[in-house]
Amino acid sequence: MNRKELQGLVLLTVVVGFLWFLPNFYRMINPLRPDPDFALRKEEIQRFLASQSESINAGSAAQYPLPEYFSFDPNELTIEEARRLGLSDYQTRMIHNYVAKGGRFYTKDDFAKIYAINEQDFKRLLPYIDLQRNAGQKENAFEVTRESHFIRPDSQLLIELNETDSIELQELRGIGPVFASRIIRFRDLIGGFYANSQLLEVYGMDDERYGNLLANIYTDPTKVKKININTVSYQELSRHPYISPKYANAIVQYRNQHGNYLRYTDLLNIEILNDDILRKIAPYLSFTDD
Repeated sequence: MNRKELQGLVLLTVVVGFLWFLPNFYRMINPLRPDPDFALRKEEIQRFLASQSESINAGSAAQYPLPEYFSFDPNELTIEEARRLGLSDYQTRMIHNYVAKGGRFYTKDDFAKIYAINEQDFKRLLPYIDLQRNAGQKENAFEVTRESHFIRPDSQLLIELNETDSIELQELRGIGPVFASRIIRFRDLIGGFYANSQLLEVYGMDDERYGNLLANIYTDPTKVKKININTVSYQELSRHPYISPKYANAIVQYRNQHGNYLRYTDLLNIEILNDDILRKIAPYLSFTDD
């Protein structure tokens, strides 16, 4: 550094040191005087906060009474029973939506899969979940029966989703050419509908529009196009929208190592497959040896 740069550095150091010491110097010559009213105001604020906390706690206790515990089946849980168990309206709505869309609770652990049910609620309700009425039905749950979905409502206009075309679909309320075309494309892509609720997977379909269609549509699951799980190739299996390449590879590799699948539940031996995935793809699978 030359002489001029060194002088500048010294001056900058002096200025920084002065500015750093200035607040302390100011407090030395002009110390803070205690406010005689501060303690009084602080006490008033504390009393106010305490009263507000008591009011909130009292309101919460009135709105959310202590839970009442009893044995219950989440597949048949009513709103009144859910409130008695201490579940919120939001949690109850999520449970009802799951059941309304075809979901079932077959084990107690299935109840924890509802994302609105937190770990604390699951642990406190676990001893009271009663699923005895569903015992022995888990394997049959993957079977899509004609009786469970093939229901003809009383109406003048009835359309079977697996045999209709885009022209006939436009007779339905709220379905124009674009929506009709989307429904047909999606149906052909997945191999047919096994439940009316699959319409909710069509792009742009909402609950309101779907609700307006229910009185005029039905599905015949016997018309679903099946995939022979014991002969299908990885390439063909992975083309199904419900079966990702990861799942297709796992299914084919397990079959190659352990032999043919005999029933739906054999697929649960594959670690990455769970009940939810299997329930979705099972209606499209065939287990025959031919």
